[in-house]
Amino acid sequence: MRPLGAFWLAALLALPIFALAVLPPFGQRMVTLVGIYALMGLGYQLVFGQLGALNLAQGALFGVGAYTAALAAPMLGALALPVAILAAAIPAAVVAGPILRLQSHYFALATLALASIVNLVAVHAESLTGGANGISGFVSSLPRGPVLLAMVWICLIAGVLIYAQLFRGRLGDEARLLREAPLMAATLGIDGGRWRLAGFVVGAALAGLAGAFSAAISGVVSPDVTGFSVMVLCLTSVVIGGSRHPMGAVVGALLAVCLPEMLRDFQDAWLLVYAVATLAIVRWAPGGLAEWIDRLSGARSPVPHKPVVPERLLPATGAQRLVLDNVVKRFGGVDALAGVSFAVGRGEIVGLIGPNGSGKTTLLNVIGGLDHVDGGAITLDDTHLEHLPPHVIARKGLGRTFQTLMLEGDTRSADLARAVSTGAAFLLLDEPAAGATDRERGQLTSLLRRLRDAGRGVVIVDHDIELLTRVCDRLVCLDRGKVIAIGGPAEVRADPRVRASFLGLVEAAA
Repeated sequence: MRPLGAFWLAALLALPIFALAVLPPFGQRMVTLVGIYALMGLGYQLVFGQLGALNLAQGALFGVGAYTAALAAPMLGALALPVAILAAAIPAAVVAGPILRLQSHYFALATLALASIVNLVAVHAESLTGGANGISGFVSSLPRGPVLLAMVWICLIAGVLIYAQLFRGRLGDEARLLREAPLMAATLGIDGGRWRLAGFVVGAALAGLAGAFSAAISGVVSPDVTGFSVMVLCLTSVVIGGSRHPMGAVVGALLAVCLPEMLRDFQDAWLLVYAVATLAIVRWAPGGLAEWIDRLSGARSPVPHKPVVPERLLPATGAQRLVLDNVVKRFGGVDALAGVSFAVGRGEIVGLIGPNGSGKTTLLNVIGGLDHVDGGAITLDDTHLEHLPPHVIARKGLGRTFQTLMLEGDTRSADLARAVSTGAAFLLLDEPAAGATDRERGQLTSLLRRLRDAGRGVVIVDHDIELLTRVCDRLVCLDRGKVIAIGGPAEVRADPRVRASFLGLVEAAA
């Protein structure tokens, strides 16, 4: 992610300072509102921007913070603000378990249901929330005016700086993997569930704080604050400003607050003008206005980190032996794997060959936990892997590359380097030589030998039988999910069944 440059840092500091020094109370109120909505949007960027999940509960959690501040302020005063943070974060953590297991539109629908429940409680729990009339008479216990403006912007500036610093390095790379290639992320040991939990809860905490500040500036809290319009404002401002840019939420909030005021002369048509302006921004600045401004100013676009294989491979540590015992995998009524058994030791390279559809990639998937086995056992020493999630298997010493590249602009060498750099004792390589030049094949051969010398165990799938013959200690040939031959490269290549099924020499099987 792009670092926060001097221009944006100056802009972030200048707006509240200018408001406090020059603007009248109405102007200060507007700047305070910008900070409040930017805080809510910053929290939304964690789930929507960094992880690519459409969370429709952020506006409702904003409302939870507002109601909590209104209820707690008469007793706690300004301490109601941190209580509002907890009031939004704790329910988010409680419901996160079932909600975060859902994917794509199911996650969006679940968070929409959560938002609807919050709104229903706000409307119907009259003894607590005041129902449709809402809650008032609490504002004297909360910060107001210039003090509130300063508090909002101190929190926002700190949040933006922390966000920019965290996601410019390793965390930014992990977030990109989770967003664009979740299977690859899992095989690198990245726990997507923990990431989503942290993003959802921290985002909720920022929404709760923003809601509490909103209660302080408005003096009244009603069910409208939990309504879907707040969520639409949050989503729109983040998309317009830039869902992953450190200043995206701030730029988006500035427009969301100021545009309606600027369009007052359009009377009832202002919403149409606002919609047209929004569509224009999305059409011509799809990365958001903050990114567009960076391009106009000549700022360099951030270049994704491209991993490279270390020049010196450290000796492997950990498990000594990967064993497959009678592994079975079915898809419907088809046996993709039918009792596959073989073992790989550290410092050994085993080539997996067979015709298309023989089960080679499926076998790598079940070893790495991407597919669950229907029978048999897979062990690293004494540790059974059959029912472990992929990120746990990866952390136990199993790395993986993929036949199909999953990241935009990625290369096979980068995919391989990523797996090697984990330090895994065993590597599963799925067609690493596909489409490679002669020079790249030579580099791959050298790397495989270096991996063996470093004590790594390698299972490699590839159609280049000559490459496999040069580097592999043994070959395993699959046909229709079954092992039909296993042994040294020359022995397996000479086997009539292998020559018939894999090499296409039908006459050799007669």
